[in-house]
Parts: sequence; C-alpha cells; structure tokens
Amino acid sequence: MRMAVFLSALSAPAMADTITCDLEGTSLAFTIDRTQFAPPHDAGEPPRRKVTTVRMGDAQFPAEPILMGDVRGFWAEGLSGSNMMLVVQADGSAVFTNVDAGQRLTGQCEVRQ
Repeated sequence: MRMAVFLSALSAPAMADTITCDLEGTSLAFTIDRTQFAPPHDAGEPPRRKVTTVRMGDAQFPAEPILMGDVRGFWAEGLSGSNMMLVVQADGSAVFTNVDAGQRLTGQCEVRQ
C-alpha cells in the first residue's frame, strides 16, 4: 500500500517550478508555487495574492510570479518605486528589465519542475 501511494505521488503534476538564470553574469533564482494559481473554491473568495522571493546577485526581494503557458517570470516593485520584470520564454531565453533604472539584462534560464 505504501508503495502505491509513493508511486502515485511521483506521477502527480509538479506543484512548483524552480527557475535559475544567468543574466549577463548575474545569477537570479526564484520559485513559482503553482498552487497559488489555482481557481477559487467559491465565487465569493477574494483574489489570492501570488508571491515569490527572488534572489538576484546578493539582493533578495519579493515579487509576483507570472505563469502563462510555457512563459514564466515575475514582476516586482523595487526600491524607490522602480518596476522590474523578468520574462522567460519556453526555450529558456530571458529578458530582465528595470525601466526606472534603465537596466536591461538578457540571458538563459533553466526551469525545473
């Protein structure tokens, strides 16, 4: 019986994606918890807040994860109200922008489920 439970857990869909990136020599990593994107149980339920923690170089900050088909990423409000966004395409190519700081980094990411 225990083996059956164990094997069924292995075949279950992944509940989190771990994304690691190299953006022009800057390391970046975060996790997307897929359960945060589940539909509400009741129509009166308030919208769920989606959150992840991004580690970029030596910095760490909260962000809102993005999950649209094979596209992953995040949006975050940085220091002084700056807006940061990372978009990772299905092939792993990625673009990070911080428009307010005039920063744009490109690179490759790996997504593990």
